[in-house]
Amino acid sequence: MTWKSHIAIASAVIIPFEPQLLIVAVAGATAPDWIEYVLKFFGIKVKHRGATHYLYIPLLIVAFSFLFDFKNILFWFGIAYFTHWIADSLTISGVPISQFDNNKVHFFGGKIKTGEPIEYIISFSLLAFSLLVFNPMSNYFKSNDEIMKFNVYYINYEDLYDKRIIDEKEYKDKRFKLF
Repeated sequence: MTWKSHIAIASAVIIPFEPQLLIVAVAGATAPDWIEYVLKFFGIKVKHRGATHYLYIPLLIVAFSFLFDFKNILFWFGIAYFTHWIADSLTISGVPISQFDNNKVHFFGGKIKTGEPIEYIISFSLLAFSLLVFNPMSNYFKSNDEIMKFNVYYINYEDLYDKRIIDEKEYKDKRFKLF
């Protein structure tokens, strides 16, 4: 998949939950590819869809985020990284699970060729659906009374904790809940 598609898919995933971290989604969604460039710059040879595309990397990032995370940045970076892996698994060349497995994963038969119209149709349809259903900009055009209404997709548990509305245990229990 191209970077445009990776960014669209990761954006579609993050917008309903943390639209203010969209730049983190962009960085995470493209990370497996730009990390390859950084490694090559330092003389470390890696092949495309090799070491930077192993499944356990985004899973470890997400797991690590539960221990050390600042405002969910690491968590959403890992989720966006994982969307990159999922998107690449739809392509003909597939993606590896780890260095110990020579097989590559191909979801739905891996029929998508990078850069073909179906890639853009799928990725940008997901983004359009996310924007239409969850509409993250809607709160910016409402009066203060309307913004105060409860919206399950924009619960800021950190803000509730800072205002002493919820206790520390509830904050830690709910800060990563998706629904």
